[in-house]
Amino acid sequence: MSEQVQSPFRVEESAAAKQELLGGPPMQKKKHKKRKASNGRLKKLWRRATTQSKGITSRKEWNEMLELHSDWKTSHQDNPDVSDDPMMGSLPGPAVILSKEPSQDFTNMKNWQATEGSDHRDIILNLIFRQSSSDGAGDGIQKKKKRKLGASGREPMRQSSLINAPTLPSWSNIRNLSGMGGLAVIEICIEDCDPGSPCPLMPSERVKDVTDGKKSPWTTLFGNTNIDTNSDSKVQRSITACKVKLFQGNKHPRCLSDVLMFLPPPVASSEHDTKKQSVDVIDAIYDLRLTPKQMRSEGYPFISGQEESSTDDNKESVENKISAYSKSDVDEMSTDVALDLIKTVSVEVSFGDDDEHVVDHTECEHYVKTFSRNKDASPRRPKIFAIDCEMVQTKANMELARVSVIEYVEGNGNEGDEEKNILVLDELVKPRRDVLDYLTHTCTDYSGVTAKMLVDVKTRIESIQLLLLSLIHEEDVIIGHSAENDLRALRLVHNNIVDTSVVFRGDNGRKYSLKHLSNVLLQRQIQNGCGSSGHCSREDAEASLVLALRRAKHGSSFLLKESVKHQNVLDVFQKSKGGDHTSDGNSSESSFAERNERSSVCIGPNDWLTGRSVGNGSQHLLSCESILSSMAMAVPSWLASKKPSRAGMLWAKLICEGSREGFKNELKKQDEIIDSLVTNVSTDTPILVIFQRNYLKANALTRQRKAATNPKATCVWSACQEEEWKQYMSSCRNCEALWIGSSCQQQTKS
Repeated sequence: MSEQVQSPFRVEESAAAKQELLGGPPMQKKKHKKRKASNGRLKKLWRRATTQSKGITSRKEWNEMLELHSDWKTSHQDNPDVSDDPMMGSLPGPAVILSKEPSQDFTNMKNWQATEGSDHRDIILNLIFRQSSSDGAGDGIQKKKKRKLGASGREPMRQSSLINAPTLPSWSNIRNLSGMGGLAVIEICIEDCDPGSPCPLMPSERVKDVTDGKKSPWTTLFGNTNIDTNSDSKVQRSITACKVKLFQGNKHPRCLSDVLMFLPPPVASSEHDTKKQSVDVIDAIYDLRLTPKQMRSEGYPFISGQEESSTDDNKESVENKISAYSKSDVDEMSTDVALDLIKTVSVEVSFGDDDEHVVDHTECEHYVKTFSRNKDASPRRPKIFAIDCEMVQTKANMELARVSVIEYVEGNGNEGDEEKNILVLDELVKPRRDVLDYLTHTCTDYSGVTAKMLVDVKTRIESIQLLLLSLIHEEDVIIGHSAENDLRALRLVHNNIVDTSVVFRGDNGRKYSLKHLSNVLLQRQIQNGCGSSGHCSREDAEASLVLALRRAKHGSSFLLKESVKHQNVLDVFQKSKGGDHTSDGNSSESSFAERNERSSVCIGPNDWLTGRSVGNGSQHLLSCESILSSMAMAVPSWLASKKPSRAGMLWAKLICEGSREGFKNELKKQDEIIDSLVTNVSTDTPILVIFQRNYLKANALTRQRKAATNPKATCVWSACQEEEWKQYMSSCRNCEALWIGSSCQQQTKS
């Protein structure tokens, strides 16, 4: 009996054992199930990050993968069975890849992607400013989310969204954009290199190390092998090799910084597209007229003093008479009669606030002012005229030699009628004084009038004035380019002026030539000939008219790109720094620029730091005059993954002397920098290394060529010099670029 009685301690122990038996295993199963789910989720995210074309686009999912990966490595760090597992290495970071065939053998030059310089600028802007998606799907498709609307009924504006990233080039893709943790742009500029021979410092030549089996950082990079990093893990680097046509044409060479470092001008607003049909051209042209203050500051002639009242009745009668003249009437009129009529309606003028000079009426030429339309005449809308004159040099400075006037004809809505015009006056004029210079020097744009053209000309300026007074009334609008010179040559006062040199004036106050405006905004080539064909007043008048019409229709968005201030990428990056917040508190859609809290670093020659970088105190500026300088190694040092204060954005310019004497030392230093970049830089930092040859030499030769081809120059530009210039321009234009990132492929167990 006594053996069957249990001790109370035994009962308690049995209860505890029972509780452990009942409660223990389910808790362990729950933990195991949760761990299994976490590992499954990590593998799914890892697979997307390493195999899909866009990788992980959601910042939320990227942070989730970071956390799961850290936990997984911690729990498996002592497990020898997973020591070779790819997930024991570094995270797969962002990479710039080809959109069609991401994995290419770039040791074969045929696989190098042909690109434009602006392509790489647009990729840089996307890496920095494109926002990560707020949510991601397993197939990489972003889900649409219903957003909160503000009080105005619009989506709240992101406070730090300073620019919109441009469209990516069609050949490129960015994998794992949400994983951006840094960016490096390294310009390697090779000077004094023979433009006709391969340069050993260029990547296309370094690829030969791989094909020849040489041991070098380039073999590791192009061979896509595992790289031992200082973070005690292995990582595969991806590389995308590109041929780069940095700029177009032969007019001016451009350096890498000018193409890559500055934001493209804002795209013209499309607001005018919705308004185009409702724009009243005449009213819009009227809005472009110069103000009286502008006319005075530009030197337009204006009336000074009061006209004698005793002659008012006589003048009115003469004005009505002149207004009724036709061209045939004026052609049949003698010069003396025309001069007497002009004297009757002449006015005294001044030319600006500081110039109160009054024209001497003893001179043969007299200023006249356009008349108001007769009150008894049938009403009509104001007419639009464009005018251009050609002048010659005489003892009395510049005198009129040709005048062209065209009139805008309102279309009836048909395509092609929007800018229709007719020629109403095109006359050669005989100067009153002897001509000293016809201004038709070879390849200049001053005049298209020659002595031969004026031999049989009898028309004097007074006849032209009568014709203009019969054509153009005070209410009409005259369009011209720097038209104050034309009105002075015509001895004409008119108050309704549209001056395209003022309308399209740059922000810095600079006036652009009509030739430049026509070439850029209208894609028309004018004033291209030499001698007598170099300048055509009718062609120039039409160019001025079309410029004004398009500005009237499209508004202020129709302007020169040069007149828009170009923003420095580094400047905008710094302004966006630490702006990872929105008005509704959602930070999951931020760009790298908005998330970044680290500093920006610029490394390069002093003149480059002064001329290109902002230097507003928010950047580290380090002087490095040559790639052989010890400061050149600061480039990989500032990007080292173990450095607590590593740069968020680094832009460097390293100068290489491409002479034969410098090859060995600079090749060695270049290898050292490349090796440190691929070994020490974190996988979250994509790197652009871009190479250019002979910019300084090409720029110097271009300046010499421009000076030598000037008509007034005494030096000669030979055919040999022309050929040398073309070779240097070609070597300067044809660059090479390498995008270094994290591997696009999963690593395999060894």
